[in-house]
Amino acid sequence: MSNATKLQRFGVAHILIVMAAAAYFMANVEMPPWTGYVSGVNVVLFAIPAFWATRRWLGWRDAVLLWATLGILAITLETFAIVTGFPYGHFGYSDLLGYRLFGYAPGTVFLAWTPLVIGAWAIASQLAVRSLQWAIRIPLTAIFLVGFDLVLDPGAVKLGFWKYDIGGEFYGVPISNFLGWLVSGSIGALLIEMFVAWRKPLLPTPIQLSASSFFIVFFWTAIAVFSAMVVPAVIGLAGTVSIAAIYFRFRYPFDDMVVLVDENNVPIATARKLPTHDADTPLHRAFSVFIFSEEGELLLQQRAGSKKTWPLVWSNSCCGHVMLHETTADAARRRVKFELGLTGIRLKCILPDFRYRAEKDGVVENEICPVFVGFTTREPRPNADEVEATQWLPWATFVIESSRAENVLSPWATQEAMLLSRDAEFNRLLDEQTLRS
Repeated sequence: MSNATKLQRFGVAHILIVMAAAAYFMANVEMPPWTGYVSGVNVVLFAIPAFWATRRWLGWRDAVLLWATLGILAITLETFAIVTGFPYGHFGYSDLLGYRLFGYAPGTVFLAWTPLVIGAWAIASQLAVRSLQWAIRIPLTAIFLVGFDLVLDPGAVKLGFWKYDIGGEFYGVPISNFLGWLVSGSIGALLIEMFVAWRKPLLPTPIQLSASSFFIVFFWTAIAVFSAMVVPAVIGLAGTVSIAAIYFRFRYPFDDMVVLVDENNVPIATARKLPTHDADTPLHRAFSVFIFSEEGELLLQQRAGSKKTWPLVWSNSCCGHVMLHETTADAARRRVKFELGLTGIRLKCILPDFRYRAEKDGVVENEICPVFVGFTTREPRPNADEVEATQWLPWATFVIESSRAENVLSPWATQEAMLLSRDAEFNRLLDEQTLRS
């Protein structure tokens, strides 16, 4: 397990502890009116993980469009149900969830229901069989959404977030409410299916879309536990364990997916990084970074021995791949921080059209690889999972070394050094920096 993964799990554990403590006080202390503002903030915080995953999956524009579509649907259904009683039954909101639009549904519903339906759909997408997947995903999404509500609704009624006019058989919640969630879940899933068919995402459906659902179900499970509501608590415990198991079974890191492109650098597909790099590696997006000290020395890195491509070979400061929906400059800054622990470096793209193909030990690199240059006054803090060693070397010495036919540098660093040494803009930047020092 990498240090980054350990840190993430450590952070999640602390979040769950804080959420459980908050649930305890909410279940045992009467909430004052001003907590409506806090509840509204909490709804936003709960939605962030699922929206972040949607943004990585679809990009900013499509993520906002999908969430806006589902959010408007949620507000519309809730308002219609309050007025007519369909599909959930007659109920009304208190002021504890914030301002009610036109006196009916609070605006927070926009972000409260959306991450749940997206999460349920993501889970259904992982479990659906290959034949007629959409016909299975839609009802599965609705069923999972009802499962979430069996945990959420009893606690919300107990806390006074909303109330049904005639009460209900399940901890004050009528059966009509759960039937209504089957209806709304099916509509929401159908909209997601239509959106995906229209936009045709290049990334597989990420299970990270269910992250918000996990936190929401965990929180309301804790409410049920501290409120002595046995059935919702049991359903919630089973649900959180199941979501976590599915999450770890199907999760893929977004930065593990390389972007395959055509000859014009237009994305055509995505693929897992390690399996993609073989004897016939397709053309994909990448970048290279050359970081210099104030004195004009180049930071070199020896690639970690665990690398599939060019292990233990000395190369330029940092290399990596670009995620889908990520600019090359953002990818370069992300990897410089991850591999070398360096931040705040202004990177200048000097060779935007550099491309190369190289082979070693039966593994091919085939990349469109813009080259960036930056300067720093700090020492690197290498990530041992990525970097075996680092050293500073005078630029002139590196150019001479890379020009030798028998050099042991990575082939891309050799080609990039030659092109940089002949580039007027790069030489001007390097001269200006060394003159300042």
